[in-house]
Amino acid sequence: MFNADLLFLAPVIFVAGFIDSIAGGGGLLTVPAYLIAGIPPTQTLGTNKFVSTVGTFVSTGRYVLNKRVLWPVALVGVPFSLAAAAAGANFVAIIPDALVAKIIIVALPVAAAFTLIPKPKGHREIPIRWKSLRLYTIIPLITVTLGGYDGMFGPGTGSLLLLCLYGVARLNFLHAAATARFFNLLSNLAALVAFLSHGAVLFGIGIPLALFSMGGHYLGSHLALKHGDRLVRIMLAVALTLLLSYLLWKYTG
Repeated sequence: MFNADLLFLAPVIFVAGFIDSIAGGGGLLTVPAYLIAGIPPTQTLGTNKFVSTVGTFVSTGRYVLNKRVLWPVALVGVPFSLAAAAAGANFVAIIPDALVAKIIIVALPVAAAFTLIPKPKGHREIPIRWKSLRLYTIIPLITVTLGGYDGMFGPGTGSLLLLCLYGVARLNFLHAAATARFFNLLSNLAALVAFLSHGAVLFGIGIPLALFSMGGHYLGSHLALKHGDRLVRIMLAVALTLLLSYLLWKYTG
């Protein structure tokens, strides 16, 4: 039944997984693709969450095995991120999505411009350790803010996490990308449980597409680990372009 859809979706899922594993933003490709293929919106979101979660396991696992995830940041930030995401989902009725999106359209290019400027010669990341004051101040602020954003709106959360972990928390790009993947994996799992409880995952296409997502995530994380900051910068620029295009199309058309 879905053979033609699989032929159309498979390369999109692979490319999205590749981008997502490095800089986030893969959902900006996959969600419209599912809808174009004629899959109903609820099943689109549920199936997309299943496919992306399986792929994210691969890239997160590679970053963990290569010791690129900063565990103090990850473990301190996760409770704040999950709690804020839950609160944001309940608060979304008060703050219109369109207003949030328009604020991002203005703020994101500014943040991206500062982040994508090459580092000054000799610049190094500032380490965050268990006794670091920044760990208990800046990281909760970042994860609460973006956790709330994820609950209220969502698209591009991985890219925004990467930007903040690099530009505000002063991690290097690869550590920021790896730790952002860890945050995304847990939030994906939480959302997937909800979709599964409502029977909103189409496993008939989700399982084969998950294989393509795994391939994209594997290749992307492999290249990010091999080429480091330069590739992450390039893919972040791609992801931010996708995010801005999506928001402009949806809210200013």
